[in-house]
Formats: sequence, structure tokens, C-alpha cells
Amino acid sequence: MSSFVHWAACHGRALRQLLVALPLLASPAVAAAQAGSISGLVSDSAKAPLPGAQVTVVGTRFSSTSGMDGRYRVVGVPAGTYSLRVQRIGALARTFDNITVAVDRDTKVDITLAASALQLGGYVVSASRRVEKITDAPATVTRIDADQLRNTVGNSFTSVLKDVKGVDFFQTGVAAAGINARGFNSAFNNRMLQMEDNRVAVLPENGLPVGVFTTIPKIDIAGVEVLIGPGAALYGPDASNGVVTLLSKDPKQYKGLTVETSMGSNGGSVSKTFEKDPGHVSFSDLQVRYANVYGKVGFKVTGEALYANDWQNTNNYAPVAPRTTPSPEINPDWSTSYRRASGALVYYFDQGGRLEYQAGASNSNGIGVTSAGRNQLKNWGYWNQQVRYTSDHWFAQAYATRSTSGQTFALNGYSTNRLAARFNGISDDSVRRASAFPADGHIYAGEIQYNTTVPRLFNTRIVAGSQVRRDVVSSKQVWLTDALTKEDIQLNQVGVYAQTETPVNQYAKLVFGARYDNPEFYDPQFSPKAALLLSPNENSTFRFTFNRAFKSPSILQTSFYFRDFNPSVGVFGNKDGTTIKNAAGTTLRTFAPVVPEVNNTIELGYKGVIKDRLYIDVAGYVARYKSFLSPLVVVANPFAGTFAYNTATNTKYTNAAGAEQIALTYYNLGEATLTGIDAGWRFVVNSKVNTTGTFSVLKLDSIIQKVGDPPEATSLNSPTMKATVGMDGKDGPFQTFGGFTMRFVKDYKFLSGVHNGRIPGLLNLDINMGKRLTPNMVLNVSVQNLFTCTSGVTTAPAFLRADQIAPYQRGWGCGLGRKHIELLNMPALGAMTFIGLRFDR
Repeated sequence: MSSFVHWAACHGRALRQLLVALPLLASPAVAAAQAGSISGLVSDSAKAPLPGAQVTVVGTRFSSTSGMDGRYRVVGVPAGTYSLRVQRIGALARTFDNITVAVDRDTKVDITLAASALQLGGYVVSASRRVEKITDAPATVTRIDADQLRNTVGNSFTSVLKDVKGVDFFQTGVAAAGINARGFNSAFNNRMLQMEDNRVAVLPENGLPVGVFTTIPKIDIAGVEVLIGPGAALYGPDASNGVVTLLSKDPKQYKGLTVETSMGSNGGSVSKTFEKDPGHVSFSDLQVRYANVYGKVGFKVTGEALYANDWQNTNNYAPVAPRTTPSPEINPDWSTSYRRASGALVYYFDQGGRLEYQAGASNSNGIGVTSAGRNQLKNWGYWNQQVRYTSDHWFAQAYATRSTSGQTFALNGYSTNRLAARFNGISDDSVRRASAFPADGHIYAGEIQYNTTVPRLFNTRIVAGSQVRRDVVSSKQVWLTDALTKEDIQLNQVGVYAQTETPVNQYAKLVFGARYDNPEFYDPQFSPKAALLLSPNENSTFRFTFNRAFKSPSILQTSFYFRDFNPSVGVFGNKDGTTIKNAAGTTLRTFAPVVPEVNNTIELGYKGVIKDRLYIDVAGYVARYKSFLSPLVVVANPFAGTFAYNTATNTKYTNAAGAEQIALTYYNLGEATLTGIDAGWRFVVNSKVNTTGTFSVLKLDSIIQKVGDPPEATSLNSPTMKATVGMDGKDGPFQTFGGFTMRFVKDYKFLSGVHNGRIPGLLNLDINMGKRLTPNMVLNVSVQNLFTCTSGVTTAPAFLRADQIAPYQRGWGCGLGRKHIELLNMPALGAMTFIGLRFDR
């Protein structure tokens, strides 16, 4: 009894506060029983729907955001008379007074917003998988819309990623580029998930994002969104460091014909190229799109053909018997081409829903970097088909993608095999086939999602869904474990997710999310998410977030089985564990089967529009990584007395003839903690001129290694500082426009597979300019790398191998078109000039 009295005395105040609070907690339920709703359509002056408009019942926590069809619905509003405020970034805000809400009635209020000359922030869908103001998004996210893409020439969407805050951008050719975020980049990086129109866009045979293999031409992209940091709570496996989302244009919102043709030159101006060879330029691109709507049915068709004579270099590889000198790369083909086509058929329902079927295909040729060297891409094919349904509350889709390697082969493998004694007397085509990585990968997936707002639960908005996915991969029984089992590799994954957004009051909101994934090759994964958002006014938000994400092992890491990868070298996945023994059979080390890499990140950030002129987005974060997935690492060398075995079967790894092989595999490394800041701003000088900038710093605070871990375990492989500054202007004299971007990247050490050295620091300038020739025709000119400074020069090593460090000589140098490298052992890039003509009707 005395203990109870003591407890009551200590907690009496808390009990009294709880009793006082109970009626307040019950009040939403009481109010909901006497509530109505407000709904309608938000459109512009041309009656086109406006997504992302924020509709707020003034003085309350009740609000809604218009969807992609422009429709909104505010539910649970207690009966009474209110003012309704509607705002959308890029439009003039409006307030409607004397809006009467009756019990169990829906009050219709349709809204027309006029465009604003000031363009700040925007709206996004990737942060919460629904349309929301960018200032409300509980993540660091950047959106690049169709207007920004319209002022670029040719190429693809990748060039506009240079000045996205938080992104490590590296260009490797005229049209090829890669991105990473928040550390631990690699030559074969798959920590950034790519999404296209809600479907996962990765190559299942290696886990890489589709990138330039996309079937969506640039002129059909409505927006590109880049979410920085963990995104697994809503997107699942592989959304460890971020998500890049491509959204294609809707036929109803973007009607008509668009044709863009462009040409360009690397290493000089287009005019000089014509002087040397009037019949040839080093870059050409043609893109066509047509869309229209008849009644309730809309359609679109798109196509693109891009050709380029790319920048070039030649690598050397380790000596192969009978040679004692390095093996040079033999006849790399630097002709780059991308061809893509897609189409869609859409049915629009009266209440705003839509049912869509879309399909696309691409064919690619060029050179791509790998951890072991380079691949010669020959007729790499990618296809997709998708059916999706969208309404106010429901989203459902089913899709299939396929990637095939065509006649792609490893340039490093071909070059060394061509010079190896055992390939004497064999034709070049036969050696290429022996050096190939044939692949045929399929993804079959489905998803269903529901969203609603629950007035009785404090007006909480809920998004919940489930996904199923099956990967079916074949290496034609050459380099994956299907060579052993004689059956295609199948990987089934099931995931369920949910996110809630609860307005505490008109200034604060709580966000909770979680996802449970049950993959076939490893244990189930749980990815929680939590955020507190504080909005002192309508256009600014402070946020505190926690996210956990995981990077699942790719099929390469679990199922590689290439016993004759190179002479005396074999590569093996680590799904079952790997045991290392000496010649006497004594176990020296055991590598456990690979498991997912985990990323826990805490983030504190602010996003806001200040006085309608300045948009700021800044975030500081602490990221803790656990169980790194290693790059391909040598774990046993029989010539040094160590031998590798499959732990589950106790089978020694040898080549096809039973001879001893140097064994390479993947495994999980230690732990690391990173801290950093990502910041971006956009300032409106006036209605015609905007300035932009980004700044990022990154620090590797600590790292825990296991005994015997390779040097890659401590390689951050990312710059610790980077920044951009730019300006863009429109409506200039004679209907001209233009802008520039200057990018700075600090030098950094890079070690990934055979690539070992320092990537020089970089400061370079890109410019673009254009003129509207007629109401429907625009001329664009852009020069990339017009002026470049580098902090030093990195030269190629004698041959590529992890222990061969590329020589680096410090010393800043600057010049017009100065060549520089952005990734080791890929070509140095100089100035690139592009001229484009775009027609819209």
C-alpha cells in the first residue's frame, strides 16, 4: 500500500494532466461526428489542372493538397463558416471568405490560380509518394521540371543533375554519367535507386540503375526528382543512399507535337567541326513526341536516336602469359548510340481517375566502366511494359521490364584473352564471345496502394501499400550459378509499407513510416521512418527525421559463378559463405554469407521561401552504416598457398578444367559513421533573373574494420566538399534567354576494384543561351566544360590492378576547354558544344 501511495504522490501531477487532456484527445472524434468537407478543382487560367496546390482552412489544422488531376478534398471540418486559403508555388495565392461547412455535406469550391512571375521551390511526389509542397517534404529532395529540361540540348536528363544539392556527379562521356550521394561511391555503384513512373528501373542481373538505358526521351520527361538519403521506408531494397525518380509527361497535360534536333562537337566548336568535315559532327540527336486526347482517351508516342563519337583513352591490363609486359586494351569502339521509343494509352475517368498502359524499348552501344575494367556495350536492350490505375484514394500497377546484354563483352577480358597463349588460333569473334557476359534479366512486379484521411484520428493522412516482385535472371549458363544448376536464377520479394502524417496543430506535424520486406535470399528487413515537422508559417518548415534503409546484395554478389573470369582468376558469389584454407586443409578464415547493408540516418533540416524571393534548403545529417557490402575482393591465391571453398558444400573453387584459380568474392565489411551538410538556395533577383547555389561537406568520422579487410573498407570514394553556383535569365532582348553553372569538386582518393588513385579537384563552367525564333520554335546553344581548372593531373598506372596506384601530380592549372577526368581510367573530357532546335505545337 505504501508503495502505491508513493507512486501516486510522485505521479499525481501527471495523472491530473492526463485527465485534463482526455477531453481534448476525444474532441477530434466529437468534432468529426459533426463535420463536413470541402472539395473542388484547382486549375490555371487555361483550365489546366494544377497539382501540388495547398488548400488550408484558415486558423485550423485542416488542409489538403491537390493531386496530379488538380482535385483536392479537405475532410473532417467542423460545421461552421471559414476562410479558405489556396497557394501553390509558381502561382498567386488566393483567399476565399465565408465558406460554409454543414454537417455531413460536401461544400464545392473550384479555384483558379493566376501564374506568378516568381518561381521558387515547387512540388514533389517522391518524398512521401504523394503530391506535396517541397517545403513540406520530410526529406532532402530536388525537383527538375520540364521547363528546366527544355533549355538543355540533346543528351539526356543526366546533365541537369550536375547542380543538384548533395549529389556526387561524375561524367564519363558525351552522354554517359553517374551519380552518388553521401559517400562510398564505386565504379559499379548501385546504392542509388532509380524509379520511372512508379516502377523500379534497375538491371536485375547486376543491380545497377537503368540510367541512360531509359526508354523515356528527355522531351517526354515532366520532372526529375532526386531524394538524398535513405528511402527504404517507402521504396524498399536498394534505396540506401537516395532515389532518382523520372516522371514522364501525361498526354492530357502536355498535348501536341514536339521535335528537337541537335548536333554537337567534343573538343571544339561546331563550326570548326564543319570546317574540318562538313559531313560529320561528333554528336547528333533527334527526339520526337506527339500526344493528344480524344474524348476520354489520351495517347502519346515518343522516339529518339542519338549518335556520338565519344572521348577516348586506352587502358593497360596486367601481363598474361606468355607476355611479361602489360596487355593493352585492344580496339575499343568509342561510337556511342542510344535509340529509344515509347508510347502510352490513357483512359480518363469523370471523377479524375486514370487507367494507363505504357510500353517502351531502348538499344544502347558504347563503353561502360566496371570494377574490373570496362565493358564494350553492343546492342544492350531494355524493355518495359506497365499498366497502372490512379484515383483519389487508390493506386495499382503491374509491370514487367527486361534487359538483355546483346553482344556486350568485357574489354579487359577480351584484351587479355586475345593475348593469352590458350586463345592462340581462335578468331577475334570467338575471343569476344569467350569474354562476354551474356545476360537476360526480367523483373515482374505489382503494387497496390491506398491513401485516405481519417478525421477521427486527428485528421491523420495514411498511405499504405504492398508490393510483390520476382527477378528472373539468366547468364546463358556462363557466369552466374545457372551455369551450375542449369536453371534460371529466381528471386522473389514481398514488401508492405505504410506512412502516417498527423497534424498536431496548424504549426506541427508528425510523420511515421515503416516497411517490412521479406526477400528470398536473406532475412526479412524492417525499415522505420519518423519525422517531426514544424512550420512557423505557410512557406517554411523545420524538420527532424530518422530513417533506416538497407542495400540488398545484388545477384552479382550472391550468384556470381565465373570460373574462367580471366586466365588464372575466378569470381564467385557469396550466398552460402566462403571458407579459406591452406594447403594442409586448415581453415584460415571464414566469410559469412552476404547480408544487407544497413544505413541509419538522423537529419535536421530547414526548407523555406523567404519574402517570396529566396528559397533555402539546408540539412545536417549523421549516417551510420553497418555491414558494408564490399567490392569484388581477392580472398584466396593458390600461388601464395591459400584456397577458397564454398562453406555450405565444402567444394573448392577451381576453373572449369579443375585447375587452381585466384578467387574473388564479396562479403560484408565493418561499420562507419559519416556526418555532413547539404544546402541549396534559389534567389529571385527580379521576374527575369534567378540565381542558384549548392554546398555540401562530408566527413568520415569513424570506421570499424575486421582483421583482413581490404583497403576498400576505408575508402570514402567521394569528395568531402563540393559546391555549385549559377544564374538563369529569361525574356531578354530579342526574346533571348541563357544562364551558366559553375561547379567545384574537391580532389579525393578513389579505390574500387582495379581503379586506385586520386581524382583531381575540379572547377568548371557550363553556359547555355537561346532565342525564341517564332512562338513555336526555340534555338538552344550550350557549352559544357567551357572553362576548367584542375588541382592536379592523374596519369594512368602501368596497368590496372588494385595495388597499382595511378600517379598524381598536384598543381592547379586552368584554361578554356582544359581536359580533366571525373572517374579514374575513363577518358579525359574537354569542351563540348551543342546546338539544338526545338519545335512545340
